[in-house]
Amino acid sequence: MSDYNDRLLRGQSSMSLDDTQRAYIEFEHGALRSKFLTYLDTANNEAQMQYFLEANPILIPGLYDLHNGPVGNVVVSKLQLANEFVTDFAFISSNSAVAQVTLIEIESPITKLFRDSDSEFAAPFNKSFQQVRDWTLWAEQHATFLKDAFRSLYHKNIFKYQKVTTRCILVTGRRAEVQSSAKHEKRWASVNHSASTIVMTYDRLADIFALNARLLQSLSCVPPHNVARSMSASND
Repeated sequence: MSDYNDRLLRGQSSMSLDDTQRAYIEFEHGALRSKFLTYLDTANNEAQMQYFLEANPILIPGLYDLHNGPVGNVVVSKLQLANEFVTDFAFISSNSAVAQVTLIEIESPITKLFRDSDSEFAAPFNKSFQQVRDWTLWAEQHATFLKDAFRSLYHKNIFKYQKVTTRCILVTGRRAEVQSSAKHEKRWASVNHSASTIVMTYDRLADIFALNARLLQSLSCVPPHNVARSMSASND
């Protein structure tokens, strides 16, 4: 790899790139966003979306919320926590003060969000929304177990002296159903009043997706037993 491209792929932000490098990142951003939306229009189950996001983890929500990206440039796929639940994706973000554990549940993009009869939430949505709320409560009640679970995957000093917080994200359905009526929009807005439980449609992933040059090169999505190995490779 040339020094020029090495600087591009290891750049921490677009501010450190020249015009040619920035144009390349913008091209990659547009191409991946277009591919995602095209795939989304044909996908009809959760497994298809799991496959796509494992192959393109840079689209997973919340990666940049603490600026540095996921610890070790790793997203964990299908992490089981105790016997209570299995997350579709999980990762840790951190800065000097906070270590944030993110747990993500995805559902099918064709999940029905609202009942036809009265515009109340449909049973499939209620079930998945209750699940992520249960995760939030579980994390509060089992904070030590949660931290130990991630220490066993990463390393024993993963949290240092930081305050550890947890937030859960549910990705389900399509925006068109939400925007099909004012009642739907009002109901949808009512579920996002807590910073610890976030709900979004798949269309929002395309809106909030930002391509980071470093993560474009190094971000990986791996099963739990490969986390330590992946972190070691990213540090080489």
